[in-house]
Amino acid sequence: MRRKLKRRLEKWQRSALKISAPLRKRIRQMYKTDYCVIVASNGRSGSTMTYHALRDALERLDPNLSGQASFVSRLDDATFQAPFLYKTHDFPQVLSNWSKDTRVVFCFGSTKDSTFSVYTAMEGYGPEWIKKHFYNLHATGTYDELFERDVLQQARQIKEWVTYDDIPVLCVHYDALWEYQDEISEFTGLKFVPAPRRERAEKDIPEDLRKAASQIYDPIDEVISQLPRCFVASPEMNEIVGKLPLAK
Repeated sequence: MRRKLKRRLEKWQRSALKISAPLRKRIRQMYKTDYCVIVASNGRSGSTMTYHALRDALERLDPNLSGQASFVSRLDDATFQAPFLYKTHDFPQVLSNWSKDTRVVFCFGSTKDSTFSVYTAMEGYGPEWIKKHFYNLHATGTYDELFERDVLQQARQIKEWVTYDDIPVLCVHYDALWEYQDEISEFTGLKFVPAPRRERAEKDIPEDLRKAASQIYDPIDEVISQLPRCFVASPEMNEIVGKLPLAK
């Protein structure tokens, strides 16, 4: 009985693949599959959602590509391969020697909101997650210093990515990810369908820490607010991000 059921299941799977083949072919013709796509961000700015949506798109193009995606802490440890999808919080300089068939989607957003998210993650994810996150973002300090200075180097992350043009980088503000789905799809060659947006709950942050955060991160966020919501990175953006107060 089990053997018979297994044969029927295998026959159904072959039939399903045969029926869907024309659709998969049309999708491949619409979208390019030979890019190496990297999703980067200043942290807690929609990069995980973007990575998952692009990974799903890669798998829709070809189920055999489902394993062609990974997180990498340091781009020095990655190699160009296409099609492939990486996620990172590293800085861009190492990509200068990569193929022009590399595409980076840099997700950015409020540094204060990101810091609040990291602060509450201690309770939600625990100290091991915090340790890894600080490593991934090249932190220059500890969790206890989150509201003393920009220890996660978010301002530097944003400045370096939005001015980088050795390879194509599409910069998208967190709030604009849903609005610019077509642009992200065209840029990456992958049909970008993000999860439905859910309003983020307000973080429970003590008032004294909120005041301290405003002193550190409001000046950074004021500069970030002057950036377009979706744009291709260029040295010209230094006219804006050159004003960013970088942590010492």
